[in-house]
Amino acid sequence: MKHTLTSLALALAAGIAFGDTVTTTDGRRLEGKVKDLGNEILLEGKYGSTRIRKTQIEKIEYGATGREQYAEKSKALKPDDLAGHWSLAKWCKANGLEAEYRKEARIVVDLDPKHEEARLALGHKLVEGEWLSEEDIHLANGEVKRDGHWVTQNEAERIDQEEKARELLRAASTKDAEKNKLAIQELVKLRDDALLGPCSRAVSNSSPEMRAAAWQGLARAFETTKNRLGFVTDLQARFDKLGDLTQVALREKNDEVRKFAVDATRAMGDEYARMWYQKLVVEEEGQPKLRAAEVLGEMNSPASVPYMMMAFYTVYIEVRATNAMAVQDITDSFVDFIADPERRVITQPLRIETPKLAIQRVKTTGVIPEGFHSQASNLFGAVLNKMTGEEYGDDFESWNKWYQTNGKTWVKEKVAEMKKAKEEGK
Repeated sequence: MKHTLTSLALALAAGIAFGDTVTTTDGRRLEGKVKDLGNEILLEGKYGSTRIRKTQIEKIEYGATGREQYAEKSKALKPDDLAGHWSLAKWCKANGLEAEYRKEARIVVDLDPKHEEARLALGHKLVEGEWLSEEDIHLANGEVKRDGHWVTQNEAERIDQEEKARELLRAASTKDAEKNKLAIQELVKLRDDALLGPCSRAVSNSSPEMRAAAWQGLARAFETTKNRLGFVTDLQARFDKLGDLTQVALREKNDEVRKFAVDATRAMGDEYARMWYQKLVVEEEGQPKLRAAEVLGEMNSPASVPYMMMAFYTVYIEVRATNAMAVQDITDSFVDFIADPERRVITQPLRIETPKLAIQRVKTTGVIPEGFHSQASNLFGAVLNKMTGEEYGDDFESWNKWYQTNGKTWVKEKVAEMKKAKEEGK
């Protein structure tokens, strides 16, 4: 070998350069940028990086970096050499020196304001006989820069208010009641699309004060959505976000915060919130299932009866199932009436796809708190009594007999009455 490992290490320590050539012991010549890694080198080439052990290297020839070559070429040019500067610009482009390419193009434009190729290199456009820079074009369109990107004035305002929302949420996390109140008052004054992102993330914060503030911000956002449903371009996204937040609301353990959470999820209107609570009363387990039933009871819609019956059935069968083989499919009795076990389209006021209901077999292997089934049965019976006027207490079998004989017809008639009243504007 022509280099000992010691001399090779000294050579590598001299610097990192582009245009280096590595000759390996098997005769290969590799070009790129050499970086010393101790017992090996990293050769960064045009098409990727390669690690080579020093014992496999015959020699390294260091070349001038592209920027070093550019500095030499630029120094040799006269300031007013138009052709020379444009030739150097093209050399920079060919060698991947984008910043230097634009620098030389600007020099060319200063020397010849009508130089078309240099103008185009800088992203300029000819508008009505006048060359405009990229910045001039954006400014003429009323755009401004945010985080290095050009955006509309409206988008810039939204971005600024999002940052303001984050500041106010942090301010609201204080236990000082007066400061908390003032922060929330300012928070709910912000535009609704500036509240959705920051508040959605803050509902999972460890501070109950911040979570409560975030839910109040979301209530403002969804209430605004409700008031201008026909004009909200991202209505589907907001409806889906409502579903995610409904699940978070049901899992909130702080009773006071959960009240704010439920209010927020209903702020878009019970017609939309009910779809998510119906889905979750079937799919959730434990306390979130019971909380979903409580909210459906507050909404008191006959359209929720099939979902309540399905949820009641899951509790009923869990008590009686001894193993997975003994569990019936819960779709047997109920899915024939539920209108949307799959996503369907609501065309009014705008096109929305409803939640997809995941109908599964009842789980019997989880750890269920003592007294849960009794609590659930009492609650489901009370909610169904409120919705239907029927009185069967916590006895699922009696409720199911009513549902199979009269209940399905009753629900269809009530839902039809509600639809007709809505269409007539009552």
